[in-house]
Amino acid sequence: MANDTNRAASAQQGAPRGGLLGNVRVLDLGQGVSGPFCARLLADQGAEVIKIEPPGGDTARHTGPFAGSEAHAEKSIPFLYLNTNKRSVTLDLTSARGRALLRELVRWADVLVENYEPRLRASLGLDDASLLEANPRLVATSITSFGSDGPYSDWKATDLVTSAVSGLMYHSGSADREPLRSALSQSLYVAGVSAASATLVALYQRLASGKGGRVDVSVAECMTAHLVQASASYAYTGGLRGRRAARGAPLDELSPCQDGYFVVSAQGSQPFETIADLIGIEALKGPMFSSAEKRIVNGEALERLILEGLTRWKKHDLFHAANNKRLVFGMAQGPDELYRCPQLNERKFFASVNHPVAGSAEYPGELVHLSEGSFDARHPAPLLGAHNTEVYREIVGLSDAEIEQLRNLAVI
Repeated sequence: MANDTNRAASAQQGAPRGGLLGNVRVLDLGQGVSGPFCARLLADQGAEVIKIEPPGGDTARHTGPFAGSEAHAEKSIPFLYLNTNKRSVTLDLTSARGRALLRELVRWADVLVENYEPRLRASLGLDDASLLEANPRLVATSITSFGSDGPYSDWKATDLVTSAVSGLMYHSGSADREPLRSALSQSLYVAGVSAASATLVALYQRLASGKGGRVDVSVAECMTAHLVQASASYAYTGGLRGRRAARGAPLDELSPCQDGYFVVSAQGSQPFETIADLIGIEALKGPMFSSAEKRIVNGEALERLILEGLTRWKKHDLFHAANNKRLVFGMAQGPDELYRCPQLNERKFFASVNHPVAGSAEYPGELVHLSEGSFDARHPAPLLGAHNTEVYREIVGLSDAEIEQLRNLAVI
């Protein structure tokens, strides 16, 4: 291997990149959703992100659905979305040589993102002592199900578990039915967003202190933090805010219309008579529904009439008609409708990404708009280990012969 002097010199090479985070270097050891999404958000704003995968690849590479319906490590749609704008190297952290290589990469980095269980960190060289000894300025961001300490810290969990434990599911659905879960791993994406913002705060703090440190993100706590009304209500009154009433709840809930589902909301300044006029059912203007209290008492009859009225409407027509009357109505859009949505298209929400194996597709792109700098889909998700040679040669200072030896030993 190259000597330490050469490696240290190599770690200082490289011109600043474009984007607001062009001077930030990130090691992404995340698996699945939360860690990779955090690192991707940093990459989107210009950070140089090296994704470190075990030789078999990130678990997301083996998670469907797959482009072209072919189970393939380079065609996993979740992986493709979560890992744009990154480079990929492979590294076996269970081997002593792999951990030594990680240490060299840590010296180069500003940020390390991982979502391993706390009990595994020391054995993989990811404990605070090892990381900060190698690089005292490193911001080490850890995303775990329940946090790095406490009685649940080493327990495994899925999105379903964290959504349940956080309290979110308790408030979802109807009072006469079991709680409902949210779809599509939302707790893990929320944790990724929270971790990215916390990482930026830690980098800002480092400007003053010159020191790095650990950013500890709990998926369950990220979701619990969203339950402000329910938590505050219990804290102040001792009362439990439950799920919506089982008897007739057509307002502010999804209801079927001609071609999908629609939300008829009583929020806003317009009187209920305006809603009745728009829906087109004369009986809604009757005395049974003349106040909020009466609409609750007569909820079943109200639901029946609103559902009758919605059968006359297509959701896009009703959405635009409602907004012309300043009503706070909404429609449930499917994926195909999102790609045709004039609001998203006007704001250039989708970005075209061309992958060498999976092909071209439009991805959800910029989450926020900044006056300086913007999302840039510089390159697609990397092929597994595609950047082994350039990263280990340029950053660590290995020779081609040493890199080939590591391949033969299955370290990379």
